[in-house]
Amino acid sequence: MHIDVYRFLETDRSIIGNLFVDGQPFCVSLEPSRFKPVHAGHPCIPAGIVYKVRLTPSPHIGYVTPELMDVPDRTSIRAHKGNKPEDSLGCTLVGTSHGPAADWISESAVAFDKLMEACRAAEARGEEITAEYHEPPAQGSAVGNSLQGQTQ
Repeated sequence: MHIDVYRFLETDRSIIGNLFVDGQPFCVSLEPSRFKPVHAGHPCIPAGIVYKVRLTPSPHIGYVTPELMDVPDRTSIRAHKGNKPEDSLGCTLVGTSHGPAADWISESAVAFDKLMEACRAAEARGEEITAEYHEPPAQGSAVGNSLQGQTQ
């Protein structure tokens, strides 16, 4: 199973993206800003690297999540529930839609449960799970914006 996160909107507090599973639209994502993260020292995940993903328990948040392995200079980087930049220490939050504010995603628990179901099914099939993050497209391009503002 392969996860792609296509970033499309960056504010001074967060980066919003569209998350795809095996090339199919899946949910939206929110990451901390790369330049001014709400929690100093915890910016967004570096793009352009294919990360292995493992389902592991998080001692910090108290439940099993997809953990991105070997993120440069970071540990315990995960996809998990949350709605706003303050909910992330450098991790990816997932939701069903972007808004109502620029730095907000909605129905995070719904999207997270759906992502965990897909990851558990991939593990049960013996598939490797990988993830890659992509920077926003060049100005004027519509690539990566197919889910923007839509509920899944």
